[in-house]
Amino acid sequence: MDLSPRRDLDRLADMRDALTDVKALTADGKQAFQADRSAQQAVAYNLAVLGEAARALSPELRERHPEVPWRDVIAQRNVVVHEYHRLDLDSLWITATQDVPQLDEQLAGIERAEREPPGSAGKT
Repeated sequence: MDLSPRRDLDRLADMRDALTDVKALTADGKQAFQADRSAQQAVAYNLAVLGEAARALSPELRERHPEVPWRDVIAQRNVVVHEYHRLDLDSLWITATQDVPQLDEQLAGIERAEREPPGSAGKT
């Protein structure tokens, strides 16, 4: 068991993995999603992972990237975990198909920026 602290890049990778899973779980369309309880539960789980990883990111990283709705991502996790009875398929679907692709693009950009050595932005 690895007890070393996780870095922001590790947590960003966790978030991107969760987003990839959500996209795969909803790829067959809304009707298929609504008929598949396992897919619904897996999407909810991945939204919880997403929010937990976002919550654990350093405040410095979140402050460097105010374009990401960090509070909303974390709040969604809290609904999934603590207020699961409030979840409905339409809100899960909207989150999965409208919010997730945009967030994935934002996180990809953050990963690239965070991997660049300081002072190397824009150099070839």
